[in-house]
Amino acid sequence: YHGHFKCNLRRIIDYPNLRGYLMDLYQQPGIADTVNFDHIKRHYYMTHTQINPTRVVPIGPALDLAKPHGREKIL
Repeated sequence: YHGHFKCNLRRIIDYPNLRGYLMDLYQQPGIADTVNFDHIKRHYYMTHTQINPTRVVPIGPALDLAKPHGREKIL
């Protein structure tokens, strides 16, 4: 999404609070099982040919949304 739709001034990872929130959501029971990042990337980059006529799908980013997020401090 970041690069595909040219919203690349900053990424979610560049915003610590949003990054923590995203990681917290991802770690909720049952959520990670429903997320397939390879499928999401392939869909965006392969089906929007007006935005990405070459249909090149990037390799990255490498995300580790299962690592500690530190949001337990705010509860």
